[in-house]
Amino acid sequence: MINRIILLFVFALSMAYCESAVVVYLRALYYPEGFSVDLRHISSFHYLTEFGREAATLLMLASISLLSSRKWPLRLGTFLFLFGIWDIFYYIFLYLLLRWPPHLAAKDVLFLIPFPWIAPVWLPISISCLLIAIGFILMLR
Repeated sequence: MINRIILLFVFALSMAYCESAVVVYLRALYYPEGFSVDLRHISSFHYLTEFGREAATLLMLASISLLSSRKWPLRLGTFLFLFGIWDIFYYIFLYLLLRWPPHLAAKDVLFLIPFPWIAPVWLPISISCLLIAIGFILMLR
């Protein structure tokens, strides 16, 4: 079980880096003067592309979770664990690459699905800690 958790952690960590690398490029293109949560100047094509990327991210996490077990509690636990690790390390990598967020109260666009969610960074990090704990408990049962 420990080997499985380590491999899942590595997968989520890798996804987080890829996701943050994409955001580094998006911010360089759309926010060369510095990031703001204003989405008005992003074209509808790029907005829909980003929406699709977020959907693909969720599908990747769900796919790994479904492949992880035949039992639904373990599948759910795996998804929650992966999502939490991915989300926390997404912000860690953004900080290492861009020195952003400057503080945990900085606002971010958390998700575009089903509509843009904007909130301070501490909120998804807090929720992710809870998801990791619940997921870990479900995976150990």
